[in-house]
Amino acid sequence: MVVSVGKEKVLLCSLNAKFIHSSLSLRYLQAYTLAKSGLRIDIKEFTINQATSDIMADIYQQHPKFLGFSCYIWNIKEILDICADYKKVAPETIIILGGPEVSYDAEQLLQDNPYVDYVVRGEGEVTFNALLLALQGDTPLENINGISYRYDGETYNNQDRELIADLDVIPFPYQNELDKLTDRIVYYEGSRGCPFRCSYCLSSTSKRVRSFSLERVKNDLALMLRYQVREIKFVDRTFNYDEKRVKEIISFIVEHRGTVKIHFEIDAKLFSDSMLEYLNDVPPDLFNFEIGVQSTFKPALDAVRRNLNWEKLSYNIKKLRSRKNIHLHLDLIAGLPEENFDNFTRSFNMVYDLQPDVLQLGFLKLLKGSDLLKESEQYGYVYQSKPPYQVLSNRYITYDQILILNRIEDILDRYYNSGDMRETIPYITSVIYGNNAIRFYDEYSHYWNINCLFEIGHKKEELYNYLQSFIKEKYPNHLDITNELLKFDYLCNNHRYGLPTGLYSYNPDKINDLIYSYTRDKNFVAEHLGSFAARTPREIKKLIHIEYFQVDPRTYQKVDHNLALMFIYDPIKKVVAKIVNLENHNTFISPTTRT
Repeated sequence: MVVSVGKEKVLLCSLNAKFIHSSLSLRYLQAYTLAKSGLRIDIKEFTINQATSDIMADIYQQHPKFLGFSCYIWNIKEILDICADYKKVAPETIIILGGPEVSYDAEQLLQDNPYVDYVVRGEGEVTFNALLLALQGDTPLENINGISYRYDGETYNNQDRELIADLDVIPFPYQNELDKLTDRIVYYEGSRGCPFRCSYCLSSTSKRVRSFSLERVKNDLALMLRYQVREIKFVDRTFNYDEKRVKEIISFIVEHRGTVKIHFEIDAKLFSDSMLEYLNDVPPDLFNFEIGVQSTFKPALDAVRRNLNWEKLSYNIKKLRSRKNIHLHLDLIAGLPEENFDNFTRSFNMVYDLQPDVLQLGFLKLLKGSDLLKESEQYGYVYQSKPPYQVLSNRYITYDQILILNRIEDILDRYYNSGDMRETIPYITSVIYGNNAIRFYDEYSHYWNINCLFEIGHKKEELYNYLQSFIKEKYPNHLDITNELLKFDYLCNNHRYGLPTGLYSYNPDKINDLIYSYTRDKNFVAEHLGSFAARTPREIKKLIHIEYFQVDPRTYQKVDHNLALMFIYDPIKKVVAKIVNLENHNTFISPTTRT
């Protein structure tokens, strides 16, 4: 069979989760097709927060002959809605879908959605190029590996395409547009595949790791670092699978760094002692390491074919934390086979004790194509029938317990991962709750639930009031200390002229006169407010705040006389840049437990 439609406009679209994201997959298709066949492809990026009617109208004004979408669990519903309506107003348009959400049940998707014409399965660069050439020429469709399609009312599923052996044949995907992405996260990969075979992950379906050459990666990085994009996020499943290679890449980044942040997904237990020593010396605020711990319960990890060496893993994470120069993001997954609620809470506490900058409490999703989906009946899984296919229960954990963890996740994000309460939360979890962090998040999320706080929106200052009210109700003997810690946290993260209504201030009545006296003190300004030297006292006053404390946030101990601290704010970011102890004019070092 042959389909010939002539050379027409090709438009590829993505519905990203957020505006700051960018689509790597579409740019790969664009760059490869142009290099191999000279066909030009246009790209339009939208977000799932936009109205589908607006997205469809925008696409329609482009008048594409070929319309493609990159499909994931977070955007497939919106994409299918758009395609269904688009085919009604432009029936001659050929609609092509690709991506992980359509690669594993392509034939069924075509049968259920007659407005979709073709599905590109798996790795798409070679397949998509071949399909476009076939649709604009005379190549029989049955000769194109890696596609599923409809012809004369029947659906066909061609055989899979072999993976690309030499990834360097794929051109750099961001050529000539990096200047347009300076406010975006730029996704990049140095390798494809994963050395591990975790049964819940789609990367387990690839048989090996394939890498772009080091020379290619360095050349690409040089371009991206030169343009100072917002962040370069490597999507390699296990970036540090080859320690010699990762060291070369990190060294190159350090040598050519600017203000760009770099994000890697790593397996921390793979780091050798020598690599940890090397990482001790990398500049601060440059690298983000995302580490998928997932669980510390060995039967659960064995069930999903994931190796556990907790001693090595926790030792390496503690070493990475000790220097506080690398931002650490640790992941947990609730709903793994064999792990009940009590076992998960133990995993939570063990990982929480490592004090990451971010602790993500995620929930297992039974993805199309994953081995765990095929084994789901064995573990009694009940999961969402629509994307994102999140687990609702299994033989080991109930839906009631999943709901509890959902609420805990919400509180964890607001109070820990936000970084807004870096002094108060450690005090509560360590002193009040005796290092049983999950018990605090469980009790506090229950407090939110019974007070219907999850059901309404909140201003940031209200979060401080709620926590203080919770302590007042449950642990009133700690109220004086949490009041001072909450004040300290609030002033570190919020440039305001007053405290939240639920917190007590011990400032003297003539605090404004005291502030003005410091703004007019030339010696004080020169020593502590040098960056504001060109400003008037009135302008300086707007960028500082003085607060009196009855507790020293470094020790949690009450002080003999009130501790007067001056908070000096960054005029751009509006968060504290420096704190001065007004008794001795020394810089006040806070007891921050995270970077």
